Parts: sequence; C-alpha cells; structure tokens
Amino acid sequence: MVKVKTICRNEKEYQKQTNNDLLKVYRNPTKAILHPFQKAREYQRAMNAAKLEKIFAKPFIEAMNDHSDGVTVLAKNRYNLVDVISGSADGEIIYWNMGERKSKFIINAHHNFVRGLSFANNKALSADSIFVSSGDDKKVQIWSLQGIKAQYEKNEGLKGFKNYTPRASFLSKHLLHNIDHSYDQNLFATSGSVVQIWSYERSTPLQTFEWGVDTVTKVKFNPSETNIIASVALDRSIVLYDIRGNTALEKIAMKNRCSALCWNPYEPMNFVVGNENSNVYTFDMRKLESAKMIHKDHIQAVLDIDFAPTGREFVTASFDKTIRIFPYNDGRSREVYHTKRMQQVNAILYSMDNNFIISGSEDTNIRIWKSHAADPMKPMLPREKEKLAYNEKLKKKYKYNHEVKRILRHRHLPKFIVKKKKVKQIQKISKHKKIENIRKNNRLTDAPYIPDRKKDLDTVQD
Repeated sequence: MVKVKTICRNEKEYQKQTNNDLLKVYRNPTKAILHPFQKAREYQRAMNAAKLEKIFAKPFIEAMNDHSDGVTVLAKNRYNLVDVISGSADGEIIYWNMGERKSKFIINAHHNFVRGLSFANNKALSADSIFVSSGDDKKVQIWSLQGIKAQYEKNEGLKGFKNYTPRASFLSKHLLHNIDHSYDQNLFATSGSVVQIWSYERSTPLQTFEWGVDTVTKVKFNPSETNIIASVALDRSIVLYDIRGNTALEKIAMKNRCSALCWNPYEPMNFVVGNENSNVYTFDMRKLESAKMIHKDHIQAVLDIDFAPTGREFVTASFDKTIRIFPYNDGRSREVYHTKRMQQVNAILYSMDNNFIISGSEDTNIRIWKSHAADPMKPMLPREKEKLAYNEKLKKKYKYNHEVKRILRHRHLPKFIVKKKKVKQIQKISKHKKIENIRKNNRLTDAPYIPDRKKDLDTVQD
C-alpha cells in the first residue's frame, strides 16, 4: 500500500478559548517559501527608495560665466568627452574643457551674433578637433585646435589674447543662421535665406537648395543616411533634402513655426522638432502624414533639442526658463530643471557619456547638470551599486502604485509656470467643450474627428 500524507487541521488549535489566550501562529521554517510579509516589506522599501530619490535630487553642478553676453549656441565633440564650444551674442567663441570646468581659449570670431557652431563629425578631422562657425557677418570660419594652440604659444601665452586667425574663412552672399557638419565627408551645411553645402577646398558653396521664400533657421545632417539633410524654416515648414540629387525630397507645413531640430542617433529615420506652441513632435521621415509622438510639458516655445547618445532620451531648452528631459517614447517629461537666476535657455547639449547636460542661457551662464538628479558623483563601492540597482528595480516595479507614483512625479516649479499651466488646462477644457457642442448641434462635417498627431499639420507636399 502507498502511504498518503494528508493535512489535518483542527480549528480549536487556531482559535482562542478565552480572551487571555495567546493566538498561535505557525511558521514554516523552509527558506524556499516567501516571508509572510514579503509584499509589505517590498512595498515599504519602494516607498523609501522613492523618498530617498527626492532627498538626494541635486541636479545642478556648476555655472561657468566667462561669456559677457547671452549664450546663443553650443556644440560638442562626438569623439571627446570634455571638449565643448559655445558662441555668444557678442561674436565670441569659447573653447571649454568640461573635465576641468574651465575655458581654454576665448576667440573673437564674428562681428555680431554667433549663429551656428559644429565640430567635424567625421573621424578624419576629429583628431585635430576641427570646428566651423557662422555668424551675422555672413562669414563661415573653419577653426583648428592645433592652429589655435600654436598661435597661443607664439604669443607666449598672453592672458588676454583673443584675435586668433581661422584655418579658412568664407564669405556667403546670403545671411547665415545654423551650421552643421557632415558625418562622413569634409562638407558642412549652412542655413539662411537658402540652404548651402560647403566644401573645405572651395570658397563658394557646392550646392544651394531653396523651397519657398522664408529663412531656414536650422539644418541637421542625418547620422546614418549622411546625404539627407532636414531643415526648419520661418514659413512653418519642415523640409528634407538629398545632396546627391540636388533636390528637395519632401516638405510639410505646420500650424506654428518650428525652432529646433535633432535626429535620433539610434533610430536615424526619426527626428524631433521643437515648436513655438510649446510642444515637441517626433516624426518618421518615411511617413510624414502625421507625427509619431507629441511630447507636451513646456508652456512656451522650445528653442533647442539634443538627443542622448543612447537615443533613449532627449533634452529640450525653452523660452519658459526651464530644461526638460523626455523619454523618446513618452509624451510627458521625466525631469524638469530650473533655477531662480536662469533666463531663457537658448542652447542645450547631452554629454557623450550620457551623464551630464550642458545648457547655455540668455543670462551669459553655461550650466552643468546631472542627467539623473539623484545620481551620486563619488566613486561607489560594489555594495552601494547593488543597493542603487535594487532601489531602481523596486521603483520600476511599483511605479503604478498610487503613493509611489505621486512621490516620483512631484516636481517643484516656479510660480509663473504653475499659473500658466492652470490657464492652459482651462483653455484646453473650454476648447474641448466648444467642439463637443458643435458636434451635438451641427453636422459631423462641421467638426470632424481629427487625431491630435495630425491637428498641427497643415499640408504635405512632395
């Protein structure tokens, strides 16, 4: 006969006979079975992890104030973690070492605003740290770090020396705005009344693109399909050009003007544009009929955008004096940075190690921020790293819990932004009510249902 073991429980063993009796609790000493309060413990740890993130959230690192006028543009070296250049409204360019947080060279580059800056993105020129600049004086300057160092040493390290000579200087017939360098050739593109493609060997543009009559404010080379250029203009248009065919590929018009543009480095078919209606739009260049994603949180115009090197996040600079970090696939920002003294943020960069954000604002300061506000700056022991990783997993597991979500999402914002957000919400509700009333009392064709991702687009032209 097979012996069968059965569980037999007597209810009297679990019930108190009198009020003075102790309640018997039977425990299983087997380690394989979870603790009876495992979920409660884990939830409490998740709460503590969320609260500790808020306690240690100190994103601001340092402000560098060597500029004497508002910072208009920033550029980073893709092959170097510490090299950054900045241009200001008085025509000065400063070459920074972010490791030391000091300026290396101050250059009198242009007579008026510095409108565009870009490092040479191709490896052939990256060793010499070549960078190009454009300004309101219609000049395109090509600078070499080795040449600047040689001139500095020739002048015996003169402290106030600023009049460096560029490696080459070209004069444009048209007004210049933004500038961007090719990823695999010795070419760069400038925007202005027309889009121009320049070579290092020629003083006149190789190609000129024009579609419409308004000024083109931003141009960017695609990091993968390096012959494709995207641009945004004052006539509210977004245009794609192909430098191989000397033609424009496609054009879309939006209801508001776009003022910022950036390609996703890991999904190079996608690009984001910052609009003056305070939204950021993600587009797929293969399907421009509608936006792929709308990112909302700013309350005023978005002035600059830069992607993290991982392609999972991007950071935006806005006229509302704040910086916001958006996940590439989320409509709401993960983080918002601001200070009492910071004015409108004109330029923004994500460092190539994914750990820092560099911003340039109208108050002449360049500020360094942590990309994750609560990340420690000190070297950590293995146990500390394990603890932080465990806390991150807990926050991820309980991110939909009401209390944990409330703590993680809360941000302190300036008073004027809080007021403006309330006004925008009231306007949004009123507009929705108006459209619903039209639909109830009129034909459906008077107020058709249009998806939000198509509402801000006017037309698509081939």
